[in-house]
Amino acid sequence: MNMMNPMQMPKGIGNPRQIIQGIMGNSQMMQNPMIRNVMGMAQKGDISGVENFGRNIAKERGVDFDSEFEKFKRQFPMK
Repeated sequence: MNMMNPMQMPKGIGNPRQIIQGIMGNSQMMQNPMIRNVMGMAQKGDISGVENFGRNIAKERGVDFDSEFEKFKRQFPMK
């Protein structure tokens, strides 16, 4: 499976809401059951479910979730 790596997104892509809207508008990405599942959790406000999903994917790939998430958050200006 070819999953998007948030750390490889170009700078200036927008805020997290814009990213989610872009994913939702991409029919090819939405055909992936894992993406549909996590997007459904996000739409329902199940933040802990989304976080657990991210932690599980990171663990499977041998990545430190907390470190990578901090890098990801720095990509977006705080308002």
